[in-house]
Amino acid sequence: MAVARIADALPGSTVEWLASEEGPVVSALFRRRILGESESDAEDVWARRDDSGPVAEILDAMRDDGSWQEPARDYAKYRGNLWQVLFLGELWADPSDERVRRAAEYAFSRQHESGAWGVTSAPSMAIPCLTANVGRSLARMGYADDERVVAALGWIAGQLGELGHIGCRDVDLFTLNGYCHMTIPKLLLFIAEVPREMWPEGTDTLKDECVDALRDKQVYRSLPSLHRQFRDEVSSGPKGEMREARERFIAEHGPIEYGDKQGWKRFGFPLSYNSDALEALLSLAAVGEPRRTEYASALHLVEDAADDELRWTMRNSLNGKMIADVERKGEPSKWLTLRALTVLDHFGKSQEERS
Repeated sequence: MAVARIADALPGSTVEWLASEEGPVVSALFRRRILGESESDAEDVWARRDDSGPVAEILDAMRDDGSWQEPARDYAKYRGNLWQVLFLGELWADPSDERVRRAAEYAFSRQHESGAWGVTSAPSMAIPCLTANVGRSLARMGYADDERVVAALGWIAGQLGELGHIGCRDVDLFTLNGYCHMTIPKLLLFIAEVPREMWPEGTDTLKDECVDALRDKQVYRSLPSLHRQFRDEVSSGPKGEMREARERFIAEHGPIEYGDKQGWKRFGFPLSYNSDALEALLSLAAVGEPRRTEYASALHLVEDAADDELRWTMRNSLNGKMIADVERKGEPSKWLTLRALTVLDHFGKSQEERS
C-alpha cells in the first residue's frame, strides 16, 4: 500500500461508500482530505452535519442550559456533560449551531481557574487527558483561538514542567513507564487544534516529549513485561513508600522490556480516555511528524486491518454506553476508514518526500 496518494489505491465502491451524503461529516472530510477537493465542493454536505445521526441525537437530548445532567455528573461515563462535549467535537458538530455554542459555554463554566477540567470541581481532581479531550473538542467547535482553550493547553504544558512526566500527578509511582502512555495521543491531537502562533510556553517541549514517547514505544508497544509483578509487589503497597519501592524494583530487575498493548490493536471510534495505535498515528500525522522506522510496525498493523475493499472494521465500541451509538461494532466503519486513510496518506507522502 506504499502509494504516493492513498486515493489511487481505493476501489470505486469504497470511494462511493465514503463520499455518500448519508454520512455528511465523513463525506466532506473524505472528499477534502483524501480526494483533494476544495472546501467549497463539499460545502452543502458539511453544512448538514448536525441534522441527523449521533450529533442530532446528542443535541436533542441536551437541556436548555447546555448540559445533559447535573453538574455533579459532568464526568459520568459516558453520558455525563463533559463526555457529550468530547463526542460533539469528535463528530465535528457545527459551531454555528446555537445548541453547540450553549454546550461549549457550559463546558467553559466547568473549567477550573487553572485552565484544566477535572473529575470534580476540586483543583486536585484536574487531569490532563480530560483537559486535552475537552479542549480539543472546543477547539473544533469554533474556539481554537479562545483564551480559555489556550489556557487549558498551557495548564497541561505547565504540568509537564512541574511534575517532570506526562499524566496525572502520581502516575509515575503507579507505572513502570513513569508516565501515562494512553494520554499521549490526546495531547498531540489537542496541540494540533490550537493555532501554532497561540501555543503557550512549554507547548513545543510537550509536543516533543509526546512524539518521543510514541517513537520510543513504537507507538503501541508500551506494556512492561513485569507489570503484574510490579503491581503485586509495589503499587499495592503504602503510597508513602512507593517511590523508593519503585526505584528499588527497577534497579533489581534491570532494563524493562515492553510488549504490545493488545487493546491498542483493536481500533474503535469514538474513544474515551484511552487510545489505540490508529489514533496515535493520527495524532503524529496531525503535528506533522514524518514517517520513521519506529512507526513501521504500527503502520503495518493499520494496513493489515483493512479488508479487500480497503475498509476498516469497528473492533472497539462505546455503543450502548453513550447517548447515541456511532456505527456498529463488527462492521466496516466509515469513521475508522477515514482515519486509516488519513494516516496512510500522510505517512505515504512523508516517505515520498524523504526518499
